[in-house]
Amino acid sequence: MTINGPLPLSALLRNTALEVSHLAQGATTDDVEDLHALCEKLTEDLASALQVREVAVDVARDVLYMQCALLDETVLACLPTQSRPLWEATPLQVERYGEHNAGEQVYSRLATRMREAPPNVGLLECYATVLGLGFQGKFAREGAPQRAAIIRSLDERLAKLSPSGASEFVVDATRTHRLDWFYRLSPWAIAGLVCAAGAVVFMLIGQGLDLQASHLLPAKA
Repeated sequence: MTINGPLPLSALLRNTALEVSHLAQGATTDDVEDLHALCEKLTEDLASALQVREVAVDVARDVLYMQCALLDETVLACLPTQSRPLWEATPLQVERYGEHNAGEQVYSRLATRMREAPPNVGLLECYATVLGLGFQGKFAREGAPQRAAIIRSLDERLAKLSPSGASEFVVDATRTHRLDWFYRLSPWAIAGLVCAAGAVVFMLIGQGLDLQASHLLPAKA
């Protein structure tokens, strides 16, 4: 059995998705410089992957921009209050693009891309992945219904554009990459699996702490 066709463009966001999940589950560091370097590496790796794949310059910019926006927002939401000013001084979006309004621009670019004829399905799937991973942008404080409406519209658009059975995949047992099946999932499935994995880790950590406490309490008694 073989895997038909190249991996979807959204698969290039897999490492970003995993890092966002780690951050959301509390895997932050007190050293903001180290965290910044890690996120910079993610953007550099994505840029290289897009170049190797010969993705059009404007499409690559959109993907990198939404990645920076997602990482900036996630990091700022997870960092301790006293550490946030250090990140806010040089967020990824400013460092790479000299802009500080990704919360607005991501949705603006998405609206433009959805109006294109024909639209770039791979790029729209990247937007779906970023939104599925929890990017709020300008709707962070209010506007949840509007954001939900955008997600529904994007989902419906992708459902119409994707060929019948496009979400199905066949694994080639001879391939060495064990996660190829993961990369071929729909953007919503990728985001859902990452978040679910993070929740499982959180639950297991909690159970481990409860077990440790159960051993400590009798010792104190």
